[in-house]
Amino acid sequence: MTQRRAFTLIELLVVIAIIAVLMAIMMPSLQRIKAQAQEISCRSNLRQYGIAQSMYLDEHGGRYPMAWTSLVKTEYPEPGYQRYCRWHDPRYPADGPFWRYLSEQKSHLCPTFNTLARTMAARHPLHEAKNPIKPYYSYSMNAFLGPGNRAASSGGGAEKLANVTRRTNEVFFFSEENMWLRPGCAQVLNDNALCPDATDWFGTFHGSKRGDWNAGTANAVFVDGHVDKVRSALKDDPKDNSEKEFGRYEKFGWPSKKPPLRL
Repeated sequence: MTQRRAFTLIELLVVIAIIAVLMAIMMPSLQRIKAQAQEISCRSNLRQYGIAQSMYLDEHGGRYPMAWTSLVKTEYPEPGYQRYCRWHDPRYPADGPFWRYLSEQKSHLCPTFNTLARTMAARHPLHEAKNPIKPYYSYSMNAFLGPGNRAASSGGGAEKLANVTRRTNEVFFFSEENMWLRPGCAQVLNDNALCPDATDWFGTFHGSKRGDWNAGTANAVFVDGHVDKVRSALKDDPKDNSEKEFGRYEKFGWPSKKPPLRL
C-alpha cells in the first residue's frame, strides 16, 4: 500500500508566497481594466445626453433649458435645505425639464464618480450628515448655453442652438465636476450648472492616482453629440493661465466665435 505524501509547511508557504506575488502583479492590471470599463460606461451615459439634447431642442423650438434647473426644478426642495447635498439625496427625485428625456436612470451617474462618493462625498462644502449619500446624478450642463447665464453681459451666451456660432464640436453640453474643493476652485458640484467663467471647472478624477484625484480628466458631451475626454484648464499654480480660454475661462464653454467683451 502506497503512502500518500502530504504538503510540508514549507511547501505550503512557498505556494502562498507565489500566489501573493501573482496577485500583486495582476492587481494593478485588474484595477486599470475596471477603471477603463467605468469610463466607457460614463461615456455611454453622456452619449445618451447628446441624444436627449436633440429630442429636447426639437420639442422646444431649439431653445436650451436653464442650466441651474435642467435636472431639478429647484435646488431647495424644502426650506433651509442644503443645496450642495441635492445630487446625493434621492429623497427628492429630480424633476427638471431635461430629466424626462433620459429614460435610463443609470445614464445619470458616472460609475467612477459613484465609487469615489463612498469615501469623498462628505467632503463637499456644507455637507449635512443627516442627508443620505446615495448619488443619483453627476453631470452638469454648460451654463453658457441656457438662459440666465453670466455670459450674456459679456457678449456671449446662446439660449438657442441657432445662436451657437462657434463650431458645435468645440462647445460642451454636459460634463463632470468634482465633488470636493481644490486650489482655485471654490465651487464644486452643487447644482446642474457648470459655469466655465472661472467659477466652475471640469472634474479631474478619471485616470487619477489614488491620493491625487486632482490630476486626471473628465468626460464631456459636446453640442454636436460627440463625447470626448477633457482636461481642466485650472492648474495648481493659480497664475498659470496657459490653457484657459481668453486667459480666464474653462475650455469649450464659450459658444460664440467672438471673444467676450469683458474678461
